[in-house]
Amino acid sequence: MKSLDRKLLRNLWGMKGQVLAIALVIASGAATYIMSLSTLDSLSLTRASYYQEYRFAELFASLKRAPESLKWRIGEIPGVERVETRVTALVSVDIDGFPDPVTGRLVSLPDGPDAGDSMMNRLYLRKGRLVESGRDNEVVVSEAFSKAHGLSIGDKVGVTINGRRRGLTIVGIALSPEYILQIRPGALVPDFKRYGIFWMGRTPLARAYNMEGAFNDLVMTISGGGNEGDVIDRLDALLTPYGGLGAYSRADQTSHRFLTMEFQMLGQMATLFPLIFLGVAAFLLNVVINRLITLQREEVAILKAFGYTNLHIAAHYLKLVLVIVIVGSLGGLAAGAWLGRGLS
Repeated sequence: MKSLDRKLLRNLWGMKGQVLAIALVIASGAATYIMSLSTLDSLSLTRASYYQEYRFAELFASLKRAPESLKWRIGEIPGVERVETRVTALVSVDIDGFPDPVTGRLVSLPDGPDAGDSMMNRLYLRKGRLVESGRDNEVVVSEAFSKAHGLSIGDKVGVTINGRRRGLTIVGIALSPEYILQIRPGALVPDFKRYGIFWMGRTPLARAYNMEGAFNDLVMTISGGGNEGDVIDRLDALLTPYGGLGAYSRADQTSHRFLTMEFQMLGQMATLFPLIFLGVAAFLLNVVINRLITLQREEVAILKAFGYTNLHIAAHYLKLVLVIVIVGSLGGLAAGAWLGRGLS
């Protein structure tokens, strides 16, 4: 072993406390960076595959009331691949033992035993089943709302539909790509106890709101060569006479938009916090190495007297810095992988 390498080991052992402290700061920065980026990548890939597998729509539009026949005219717009009409409504919900007012959104499910598998914004059932055709007292509830109130299969909720109170039986608990984050219109943050999503059969829901043969909401997908802006303009022109509220793309859909903002915040955290840790580590390294060189000026003079050049001595202290950085980085990589897996 070279003399300078033996000196390097003695220096590391002599300042082991400082070396460990700096390595831990570097490890914290590296772990935060790996954890944040791996989590962000995992979440982005999961969301993309979830959207694709459960056919999350690309365009959305709400209106007052339009005949079902308008669906075929909408489907003829250049660039439109698929159109699905729905009936939706905001309702008041009564939960036993919960005194605060609760709002729910009722969303229609297509009729037919296999319609739920072919619909856009398809439901992922956590428990139970979808509503059966012809049943006007069955409902599927969002998982976040059911957890917030401790609801399970077979429980009943009171819902005021078009001025009439009705008891609905929960037959399923589900997730939807449309409501990953369910936020009440006008609210700034999710409130799972006071706002829930409910899915009900199309026929009974349309009958309750006098929407038989009509719709007040639609979702669409665009073909590969379709222009989103042109489709929205043509769609708005068709829906305006029927009280259209303006079509919008997936980028402006509430749940997707809030998720995108959360991802952006995670991306910023992945950059900001590691920079803070690494900046502190660089400052500490600078202080420690400067102090060490100052204390070893006589040793440096002796080394130069024995023929060591400035390059050899500079490389010696550079190795000291690299050992600390490598130890901290390796520890940070391992900790970041472990933390990222747990966080994801």
